[in-house]
Amino acid sequence: MRYLVSVFVVFCSISCVLLKELPEYIQVCKRDPSTLDDCILKSIEAIKPRIILGIPELGVPAIDPFLIPEIKAPTTDNLNIRFMARDVKVTGGGDFKIKSLSVDLDSLTIKAHIRFPKLHFEGDYKIDGQILIVPLNGEGKFHSDAVKCDAELIFRLQVVPQDGVDYLKFNKIDIDINVRDYRIKLDGLFNGDKSLGDAANAAINQNRGEFLKVSKPYLEKTVSKFILDVANKVVDGLTLDQLLPKP
Repeated sequence: MRYLVSVFVVFCSISCVLLKELPEYIQVCKRDPSTLDDCILKSIEAIKPRIILGIPELGVPAIDPFLIPEIKAPTTDNLNIRFMARDVKVTGGGDFKIKSLSVDLDSLTIKAHIRFPKLHFEGDYKIDGQILIVPLNGEGKFHSDAVKCDAELIFRLQVVPQDGVDYLKFNKIDIDINVRDYRIKLDGLFNGDKSLGDAANAAINQNRGEFLKVSKPYLEKTVSKFILDVANKVVDGLTLDQLLPKP
């Protein structure tokens, strides 16, 4: 799910970061509660074309396409499957929509809700286990389409005094990822036997809700850790007054 990370980092950088040399395409948002939320939304929309292609000076990679090194789904009591995908290419991330965004200056939290209307995934997979009485064992290429992928984010910050100057630091980032629906197709099952492969793919898609459920905690933890690291690198060395200038 790191296709989501690029957009999340932009939220951090625009709402909380004034670069040492601010690019002209970023609109400055002052520390005014009455205008801050709207200002940030407009800033993101203004640089959306750059977000899609990537913004090296902000440490933001391109999001369309975006590459995910690895996705895992562990075995559980309800799902006797081990699944791993590698080198996953994701397209459609550039069509993200900002459903809501709010900043609380008193508690130093940022809440954001974003949606990706449709995402396409493709990459290499390896699977081992079974669904009901259908055995699954194989590896090859996979393709998947997901619709209405939502992410609720809460960025938590703190003020860190140092040498008489206040700095900001990201303490924690909470993420709740939800996918309305998706379909997946695994090529190469049963050594390419079409009838057995079709039956196995049908069984997988009939149980796709449970499959997503067991993957969700792993994805959220991975994405949260990555964003926290990148966000703190972005704000490192910048003061509170630089990051959030007073009106």
